[in-house]
Amino acid sequence: MISNRPSPPHNRALVRSAASRPYPDIRAKARTTNHLFVATARTAHPASRGTRHAPHRCLLLLAALLLGCSADNGDGAALEPLPPQAPKPQARPRNPQSKNPLAFTAPTLDGWTFNFPERNARRRIVVYLFDPSAPASKTTTHVAARLHAERLQHNLDVVGVAVPPGYNPLSARRIPPKRPDAAELARLARAHLHASLPDSAAAFPCVTDPDAKIVETYTLAWGTSRLDQLPAFYPFAIAAADSERPTFPRHAEQSPDPADYLYRRILRRLGLDAPSDVDPLLGDYPPAPPFSLTDTTGKTHSLADYKGSVLVLTLFARNCPLCKHLLAYLASAYAELGPPARKQPPALHVLAVCTDTTGDALRALAAERRHPFPTAADPDWTLRSALRYRGSVPDTFVIGPDARIRFRHRDFTPATPALLQMEITTLLGLPTKPLLEHGLFSGDAACRICHPAQYADWTLTRHACAWQTLVRLGKENDPNCVRCHVVGHAQPGGFTSPTRTPHLTAVQCEACHGQNGCKAFLTPQPSTPATQHLTPSSKIRPLDCTLCHDDVHSPRFDFPSYRARILHDQRAELLKLPRAEREQRLRRLCAGDRDQLFDPNTPYIGPAACGKCHPTEYNALKDGFHAKALDSLKKPAPDNWAVPPHKRAVLGISNPQCLRCHTTGFARPGGFPPDQPAPPSTLSPMSGVTCEACHGPGQAHALDPKKPRTILRFSNTCPECTVLPTCRQCHDDANHPDFDFPSVLPKARHPIGKALPPAK
Repeated sequence: MISNRPSPPHNRALVRSAASRPYPDIRAKARTTNHLFVATARTAHPASRGTRHAPHRCLLLLAALLLGCSADNGDGAALEPLPPQAPKPQARPRNPQSKNPLAFTAPTLDGWTFNFPERNARRRIVVYLFDPSAPASKTTTHVAARLHAERLQHNLDVVGVAVPPGYNPLSARRIPPKRPDAAELARLARAHLHASLPDSAAAFPCVTDPDAKIVETYTLAWGTSRLDQLPAFYPFAIAAADSERPTFPRHAEQSPDPADYLYRRILRRLGLDAPSDVDPLLGDYPPAPPFSLTDTTGKTHSLADYKGSVLVLTLFARNCPLCKHLLAYLASAYAELGPPARKQPPALHVLAVCTDTTGDALRALAAERRHPFPTAADPDWTLRSALRYRGSVPDTFVIGPDARIRFRHRDFTPATPALLQMEITTLLGLPTKPLLEHGLFSGDAACRICHPAQYADWTLTRHACAWQTLVRLGKENDPNCVRCHVVGHAQPGGFTSPTRTPHLTAVQCEACHGQNGCKAFLTPQPSTPATQHLTPSSKIRPLDCTLCHDDVHSPRFDFPSYRARILHDQRAELLKLPRAEREQRLRRLCAGDRDQLFDPNTPYIGPAACGKCHPTEYNALKDGFHAKALDSLKKPAPDNWAVPPHKRAVLGISNPQCLRCHTTGFARPGGFPPDQPAPPSTLSPMSGVTCEACHGPGQAHALDPKKPRTILRFSNTCPECTVLPTCRQCHDDANHPDFDFPSVLPKARHPIGKALPPAK
């Protein structure tokens, strides 16, 4: 499952409490190593805005820290090393407030049109520039195909741009004087895609650039500092005014698996996470990969050496300041919980692996810093490849006594020492004191340490992907929506923005159990009606839910049935599924899909019966496009990249999977019968998408119109909360990946008249 949640936070709640932990040496080191980060976090907090110069100092500090925390190219710098000197074309000035100068509209190889501005309005874009005759393009084409295959979960589009063979951004004459015409370049591009991707379903949309206009625009827009050989990937955020930093194959030259490394690096450019098979996820703790490393003293270390112990394995870079703070903390933790202090197992072990220094230089570094734990290198990338290293440091793995990866930290924030402290003591079987603080929300990263089963259960609910549903709809900046998709919105110590409090996105533990709702941490506090919903409690009350599940956003809310969906330890069978199936289920949940929206046993009665009481609506819809949905199955679906592979060129008039969404109540009581002759009759009253396809089977409502929750009502409700889940029954990622709810909703609206009393 790909997460759209930002990186872990600078969580002041955990940092302050780290200073009160019962380990004096660690406490002192926490103050020493984290004072700069605490200052930065305080600057970002509204209470500190009166400090005149602090924001400027902290911005400079943050910039200095970021420069040292990427080891993509082995030099410890966040910026890639410059390519060889080349003729310097004039870089075009760019205004970030203007329209994207890199956008284009061009026909694709299969006769359709890729409209960059239109698609980028609601999706991320990755533009893949490649020379179809160059051998280097084969690997990168596989990367583009992988991004395309997983585009729905990332909410992105991939478009290939075939440039004239021989185009070289580093050459004095970039555009070759002799180049193929449009037809020949299209032939070369098709041949390249067919040879690289035998499965046509994996092919992404591709346009040609015979005059090199597109590639020249990109080359000149980025200027000399970003010139490089093709192929190249240019990622764009949603509604972008410009591209993120491009990614080139040379970034992956050292990796044993360049394609996987490039894939993860491109996603990182877009702020996305690509969980791998070594990440603990959805209740699964993968086994740590075996390794054999030689430290600076010549001693060999393997995974088997740490059996029965807790191992913190961290990847770091020589000049990364965040790594220095992490290693300083680990030195203190090792002194308190490692073999020198614990004579009986289990004990804490630490293994630091440098990503950019080896040999004598690494030995000199180890001698200089004098950490009490071993320092090793990974010169052949064996360990980094096994750990799916993506180029950023520090990258820390906490491995339990069972040799399984229990936690992973992809960076270092003020929260990291407290989180690591709780994780280590828990795995060692020691009493774990929650390092939290009154008045601040801590986030799920703290809760999951002591409550792994409940946390795993929560990750398989819609609450866990509540933030992602907003991102998919472009509603992440709408405060009316945000308040119910985060923790503690507009409350002291709660969510403020995805950049300042990313650890509080989604409906997490504290949204239901109260701020820092941990019995081991809190003593009973007096509550008032205004703060009752924040009082820690293990019992979910109606008030905890109705703050968001009101008549506007959840008109069918029924506390007993909804509560049963979120109770912990209710998904034991799901946790037995293979991890891949769990991830697939979570993707469907986050996309808004529902397994079953209506009662399967309530009979359908047909649109004519609905029209007796609702003539205005019936007359408005009887000749509409939904009512004629079955007619679209009479001819095969188009065969192009925009159509899902399982639907391309398929004649669906006799296909049950197609009839399910082009009729009403297919194979349900009173609905469209599944045993119609082939092809089925379009004269059936249940052919097409009629009233009950959206509002639900109507017999119970017809028998008692005043009975609540017998029919799904949409008037005076939030469309994204009530209408969209109904649409997603058919317009899901698998069947309609281009479904754009905001633009489609106005076309589906109908007039609402006064309901007539049912005939007696």
